[in-house]
Amino acid sequence: MSTANTTRGTRERLPPETTSFIGRRRELADARRQMYSGRLLTLTGPAGVGKSRLALRLARKVRRAFADGVVLVSLADVQDAALLPQTVNAALGGRPGPGNPAEDLVSRIRDERMLIILDDCDHVLHAVAGLARRLLTEHVEVRIVATSRQVLGVAGELVLPVAPLSLPAEAVTAEHGYGDVFADAVSLFTDRAASVVPGFVLDETNREAIGRICRRLDGMPLAIELAAAQLRDSSLDDVLHRLDDRFALLTKGHRSSRDEALEESIGWSFGLCAARERLLWTRLSCFVGEWDLDAVRAVCADDALAVDEIAESLDVLVSKSIVVREFDASGGTDYFRMFDSIREYGLARLYAAHQEGVVRERHAAYFHSLAERYRREVFGPKQLEWVHHMIHLHANLRYVLERDLEVPGGAVTAAATASKLWSFWFSGNALREGYQWLLSSLEQLPEPVAERADGLGVAAFLALHLEEVEAADPMLREAREIADRYGDTALSARVDGTRGMEAMLAGRLDEAAEVLERAATGHKATGDPFGYVSATILLACLGFYRGDNGGTEAAADSLRLCETYGATWTKCYALWVVSLHRWRGGDHREATLLIQQAIRLQRLARDMAGLGVYLEVLSWCATTTDQPQRAARLMGASNALRKANGGEMGDSVYFDDYDAVAMRWAQQVLGEARFRSAYDEGAGWELSEMVSYALEERSASPATGPEITSGDGGLTPREMEAALLLSAGSSGAEIARRLHIAPQSAEVEADQVLERLGFRAREEIVGWVRRRLS
Repeated sequence: MSTANTTRGTRERLPPETTSFIGRRRELADARRQMYSGRLLTLTGPAGVGKSRLALRLARKVRRAFADGVVLVSLADVQDAALLPQTVNAALGGRPGPGNPAEDLVSRIRDERMLIILDDCDHVLHAVAGLARRLLTEHVEVRIVATSRQVLGVAGELVLPVAPLSLPAEAVTAEHGYGDVFADAVSLFTDRAASVVPGFVLDETNREAIGRICRRLDGMPLAIELAAAQLRDSSLDDVLHRLDDRFALLTKGHRSSRDEALEESIGWSFGLCAARERLLWTRLSCFVGEWDLDAVRAVCADDALAVDEIAESLDVLVSKSIVVREFDASGGTDYFRMFDSIREYGLARLYAAHQEGVVRERHAAYFHSLAERYRREVFGPKQLEWVHHMIHLHANLRYVLERDLEVPGGAVTAAATASKLWSFWFSGNALREGYQWLLSSLEQLPEPVAERADGLGVAAFLALHLEEVEAADPMLREAREIADRYGDTALSARVDGTRGMEAMLAGRLDEAAEVLERAATGHKATGDPFGYVSATILLACLGFYRGDNGGTEAAADSLRLCETYGATWTKCYALWVVSLHRWRGGDHREATLLIQQAIRLQRLARDMAGLGVYLEVLSWCATTTDQPQRAARLMGASNALRKANGGEMGDSVYFDDYDAVAMRWAQQVLGEARFRSAYDEGAGWELSEMVSYALEERSASPATGPEITSGDGGLTPREMEAALLLSAGSSGAEIARRLHIAPQSAEVEADQVLERLGFRAREEIVGWVRRRLS
């Protein structure tokens, strides 16, 4: 089966450019030429010179040349080199799969023509070099552009030093002309000045001052932007005079390097801030990645900086380009971040003031409490908002867990925190990372305490989804022993929920039913609705496997509770199991509508693993409504997502049976060539195309032709399923197993199909399927 372009539909698009891109024509031309003459190009230069912006603009210029996409991977917040492969995987849009993350990445993009931008590599330079070397060795169609202060040192690497922006001449007069005053540095200053001072333009009255500012800042883009931001509160002459005075004092008559020019311009901006703004700047440097106003108030406020002063001071830092503010429309929240060089400056000042320790303590305490609050509130009407929020704050959560594991006795806190985030690791595209945090915590926590039991249970849950089944079993046995020792009903229920899933996926259905019922009872007794719904969804799935009515009741119960609590993300899975039972019972139209409702909610949840299984069931619905091309396209889309996202709930031998039946039917009706074409079309879609097609908001490409139907002869869905099995040569025993009926009932079912179609021999069904092609 061809699975070309199986990752294409899952990739993130390039982030928007929030400010205008100035100049760099020569650098762009050189970069394009070198990128096409080699497969690894590294853009080098000092901090603040504009390497990242140049790489992003380059990606936009060449994206049409890469059929399988262009991916920007920001490494600014990746401090642990071991997280590099899964960070690249996440940028591709995939959930960490089973096995080694680097192996998973290598297999995921095999035979694809794509460009990967690895941005800000310095702090994980050795790991980036190793990964780049392997990708370039094993994937002839992959090209890489890296940004770094240093070269990677990989064979075949081409290097493009990124220079500061072009500067005007030292002396510019009307007599000699103004040609070179329109240098890129001047254009950048003028553009950014106009954004803070409406109507600001370059003219004869300010040409010389702007030119001097740009020369003083050595053409460094970040330094120029910081200077332009000062015009909000100062005149152009004031900015120039302050800058001249500071550099004269600091350099003592000697020319500073470009790194020093940036550092001094940042220090100059620091000196122009009011005392409380400087204090806030230094404290904000303890954050990594993104953060919100609530976090700032909790971490930065004290007797020296009142909580009611925080918002105003933060606004001032934003206006001065010290802090970047971005609005997340999905959650309706502002998030903030700092450029690395500005953050490093603030951190150095905080350390010098002997305040780093106390601020980091408050930072850790806030995110520990946030994890606890997330655990309590995530199953509720703000479930989606919580998931989005934690994704934004992920880098801080990662930093706190790393810090916990570095302090004596911190493993207990790390295990507890990572366990509370179990649903975030699942829904936030970080399965393997969560698993690794738990393994590291458990390694440092050998004592049989409750936190170890919880950590073992969650680690086993993640291991099952990463297809590391052998690792899950001993962890669950030990977790159960500890839970029994403490007599903790809530802890026992959590362990039982994962043990039941493990038994179900292993085929021990009777054991799974007993353990999951016990888990549901325990969660209900301890008032844990999220745990209860999770157990009932598994019971509903188990009932589908076994073909019993109890599963139908469990599915309805899980959906009712999700709607009662307003838990949208979990509701998607509840709709999924309800649709499974509706489809199994023959109500294929209702099953389709339920799955489509889940997919509509999925647009907000961003859970691509869930989308994969929803599309899978939708492909079954297409077989029972006689739409083989639609079924094939949906199979391709589903399998592309599931391949990219690793093992997930429902990805079991039982579902494989239904997949195989549906696939054989579509192949027989369409023929191998048409089936392959439709399958590959679905596998190659962008994520938005998959969703639109699933919701019937768009049709397939006209080039594939009209939908081919099989002519179902008036068969019911169950009879159609039996006919498909018969045409595939399945025995009576195999039909009975797959339809979950007694062997004698399977024979009766087969005879009814033959009678309905007017056939005497089972072999005639094969010809009936093939004749649908004519």
